[in-house]
Amino acid sequence: MKNLFSVSAQDKKPLFIITGIFVIVNLIWAFYSDNTWDDDCPGRFQNTLNAFSNPEYFVSLWNRPLFVVIFALPAQLGAWTIPVIQTFFSIVGGFSLYKVAKFHNLKFAYLAFPLLALQPFVFGVSKYAMTEPLAITLIALSLYLQTRKKWVLFALCGGLLPLARLELALFFPFYIIPLLKHKGYFKILLLGIPGLIWAGSAAIIHDNLFWILDQTIWKESKENRYGHQNWDTYLSRYAYVIGPVLLFFSALGVPKILKNKQLAIYVLMPFLLGFFVYTLFSWKLNMGNAAGFLRNIIPISPYLALICLSGITTWYTYVSHRNIKLKNTKIPKKAVNWVKKAKLYNKALSNGKFYGFILLASMVIIALVYFTSELQLHHKLNAKNKDYALLIGTSALLLISTISLFLKRSILQIGFPICILIVLFGYTLIVEHPMANSSEEREIVAQFSGLYNKTYLKERQTHVNHPWFFWTGGLNRHAENMSYMVQDSLKKAPNGAVAVFETHYSHRLGGNISQSYLLKQKDWLEISRLWTPKLNFRISAFEKVKEKKNFEAVHDKYIKATDSLEPTAFFCQGQTYLNKLKNRELAYKSFAYSVKIDSTYCDGFLGLGLVRVQQRKFKEAIVFFNQGLKVYPKHLNLLLNKGTAQLNSKQFNAAIKTFSLAGEISPKNHQAWFYLGLAYQQSKKPKKALKAYEKCLNANAKNAQAWYNVAMIQMSTKQQSAACKNIKKAAALGLKSAKQAIPRICGDKK
Repeated sequence: MKNLFSVSAQDKKPLFIITGIFVIVNLIWAFYSDNTWDDDCPGRFQNTLNAFSNPEYFVSLWNRPLFVVIFALPAQLGAWTIPVIQTFFSIVGGFSLYKVAKFHNLKFAYLAFPLLALQPFVFGVSKYAMTEPLAITLIALSLYLQTRKKWVLFALCGGLLPLARLELALFFPFYIIPLLKHKGYFKILLLGIPGLIWAGSAAIIHDNLFWILDQTIWKESKENRYGHQNWDTYLSRYAYVIGPVLLFFSALGVPKILKNKQLAIYVLMPFLLGFFVYTLFSWKLNMGNAAGFLRNIIPISPYLALICLSGITTWYTYVSHRNIKLKNTKIPKKAVNWVKKAKLYNKALSNGKFYGFILLASMVIIALVYFTSELQLHHKLNAKNKDYALLIGTSALLLISTISLFLKRSILQIGFPICILIVLFGYTLIVEHPMANSSEEREIVAQFSGLYNKTYLKERQTHVNHPWFFWTGGLNRHAENMSYMVQDSLKKAPNGAVAVFETHYSHRLGGNISQSYLLKQKDWLEISRLWTPKLNFRISAFEKVKEKKNFEAVHDKYIKATDSLEPTAFFCQGQTYLNKLKNRELAYKSFAYSVKIDSTYCDGFLGLGLVRVQQRKFKEAIVFFNQGLKVYPKHLNLLLNKGTAQLNSKQFNAAIKTFSLAGEISPKNHQAWFYLGLAYQQSKKPKKALKAYEKCLNANAKNAQAWYNVAMIQMSTKQQSAACKNIKKAAALGLKSAKQAIPRICGDKK
């Protein structure tokens, strides 16, 4: 380890400055905000924190054994230990690559550290409870140990790779080959020791000798729960993972890598294999539930850092060699093939500058053509929104590279790497700023978690799935009063239990609760409901109350606990009065109070409108719906209820406009298209009605009433065969009126 941190005199100053800046920035970024890279981080931290009381977490495939073993003790001191230790691992990985670069005589070897640590996604995950940083460190350390011929440690690093990221077991050949070459036959066995310890421990803990196989190879037949991605998922997004510097110089580094047999075999080949494997996993395979998340591919970052450094070395070699003697170069004056002539002039005059420049310029073109879409949530491309950061970065590098052609070597020696560092630091720190992982969803969950901690709810048995609820509230996922949101658990919950429903995790992965499930339960009362500003995420608190006579008291208690200042509490109270207690007058008062507290609270106006709808005062209801829509014109529930009120008021043309807008806002909402079809049907526009019903049924083929309405339109337009077919579909879905209509439409009694 001492040799790892020994630095040559000429590299000591720049490398230590880079290291110091990285440590300061990484820790400031980590502690400035509590926003982790993704929701896996809080979940993995909670499991690691409780690993000593739940030994299965030490062998869990999802947690990754190496992470839990390393962090189980430090986690007891607090979550702050994670960024500190992960930052240390980044330093180890960075210095390892520096030593490898130095071994292979790559220019500006000290750049290997920032070329690894400041790749945007590597920097992004380098301070959180993620397993990719461990894999990066092991790979970089392995490359260093290979150059030092430390074969025991080299083999152990390789053996630990699957315990950090299981898929990296496929890299074993790149450990076996050098061990065989240097006759380290028994050391090859060391590759399997960490895996055997893991398998043995798992077998004991789970009382299943084949537990590892059950969770991996034998699980391949089960469908990937995330679904599969396109074959080019990584290819079309990889530039966002690595940033402009590595995109720009890596292509230029490949020829130099190919000239060095060791770099070609142990750097370029594992990089290409890794890229192919991750693509294959997300595209076709099911093992590990690969989802094509971009962070999954960053373990191969050390290889790309060296390829990029080779490209920087190549370009520096080109631009720093100027004195070429044309007298000693034989160029045929009557060359028939102009391509050969061009090659000779290029070799003599520019020493590869021309071809190198063309290759670099092509990287800018690639950035322009393929990488100007906005990347959202570190995964999804939004072609509608443009992001020119990569293009600007590569263009700046092209300008720097061009200017370097005309500078003296003494200036290049200092200026060239500094310019690269400026682009490297600048791009990464901008795109991965401290709040880059913040989102409206997390903010609203944090707001609710704060309400939970300030009220009596924290003393109740609580059913919740969202990892951010625990992280932001400083709560223990594995506390005695905490349970998962699943139907079996909710059915067994005692009176007074709390269920925290949200539209992200309650119905997927470990949860099976739909949006409507709790609302339909007679003994679960919604006492609080929060929406994100875009209304694309909701979190609600429900309390279990078995006796109807206690409904009002439950709402009053929560309202009092929130100092009567929470509009959603009054909205939920109004919902109970309206739908469960059938008291429209008190419901109206509750909804009115919610908008009195907050005049921009859309759901309050929705509630007021719903009261008037039940009273069949449709015009008044429309007034309230419009008040809510003034605040949020794209509020889907307001639009749907406004449209139905317009239908009931026989304002068919107005209803058509309202439902059309609802359909544009939410194309997959079958209700919007159903009611639009109904509005057209009422307006005697059968062709347009059929188109709307078609969209409805594309979104939800089980809408029996839509099939029935389609059949009625087809019957009226003398399409009896089609009408008969569709009325039977409606009947098969359980619509009684459809069953009764079959004889009339089909002309038989079947």
